[in-house]
Amino acid sequence: MAPIGVGVIGLSADQSAWATIGHAAPLKSSPLNGKFNLVAVGTSSPETAKKAAEAQGISLDKAYSSPQAIADDKDVDMVVVSVKTPYHKELALPALHAKKSVFVEWPLGNGLQEAEELAALAKKQGVKTAVGLQARLLPSVQKAKSIIDSGALGRIIGTTLISSSSLLMNFPVKNSYLNDPKSGANLVTIPTIHALDPVLYLLGEFKSFNATTATTFPELRFVEADGSKTEPVKSTIADFISIQGELESGATINFVSSSTTEATPGRFEWIISGEKGSLKFESPRQFIALAPHTLSRFTPAGEKEEEENLYTKLSGGGGKWEEVEFEKGPFGGIGEVYEAFAEGNKDMVDFDEAVKRHKLVEAIFRSAKDGTREEY
Repeated sequence: MAPIGVGVIGLSADQSAWATIGHAAPLKSSPLNGKFNLVAVGTSSPETAKKAAEAQGISLDKAYSSPQAIADDKDVDMVVVSVKTPYHKELALPALHAKKSVFVEWPLGNGLQEAEELAALAKKQGVKTAVGLQARLLPSVQKAKSIIDSGALGRIIGTTLISSSSLLMNFPVKNSYLNDPKSGANLVTIPTIHALDPVLYLLGEFKSFNATTATTFPELRFVEADGSKTEPVKSTIADFISIQGELESGATINFVSSSTTEATPGRFEWIISGEKGSLKFESPRQFIALAPHTLSRFTPAGEKEEEENLYTKLSGGGGKWEEVEFEKGPFGGIGEVYEAFAEGNKDMVDFDEAVKRHKLVEAIFRSAKDGTREEY
């Protein structure tokens, strides 16, 4: 089968930019370079498109400055949208109308309505879609899935995820749009959903939940290119998010994500508790998809299979955490999405699944605002 021709909207000449690191790099590396061919780039102007093409080794006649032009290219089978959230819909629409496969970074749209419109059009056009909620496809998460599915942990009783980061104190000026409530990008839509998606993928969706959000830092100062900070501006960002609820399986869930100063080190700890054992993900950073992390398994001392001995055994103490080996994928998350796309792996998040996550976002905000227990 011929490689899938890819055109990336948002790719630049900057080798440190996300589209370069997250998309171009894995696409150019083995084994993805045998399944995909990076053939086109789209930016906001002819000048930046040309620079991006030169930097990425793309033919200059494939450097486009309009989403329609890249969608019309007969060599482009898949259009990738890797730009700020407010522009996702307008840049994805031409590709969908041209019946091209489309990969959009998360969030899919600026709010639920845009996401539903994009999903409906994709279904009507019969095109294949993907969304950049990549953590569920990480080798560590897939390893955890195999352990859980084997029954080795027994019935899953509950799960707890706690994460914190000082990134809010160091946002670059280019990310100041996160402080605009109309942008669709904030700490609920992005880090919270990136953290929750693998939880819900492994353990099942929420049955119902209560959420609390707070703005614990009333002012923000963004970092300029020279390292200096802007004057303080009023923060509109909910920087503390707490969710407690029940999953459809009956397991309980407790989730806390908080912003901190540099006086508190970042952390990520996710524990899955079963009757026969537990799993634990740990990282010094909030995004396991973008950071080194470990997976450990706890097995009680003197483990026995007999159900009647289960609770006696567990209450007796002992046992230890042991690190679980998993294949360290070369892709860093997004590459796994491309791999899943090429292989037809249905575990990949598509537009329909992304709509479900957008509904969860709205339910979180409703619960936090009205003090209600929510479903979605």
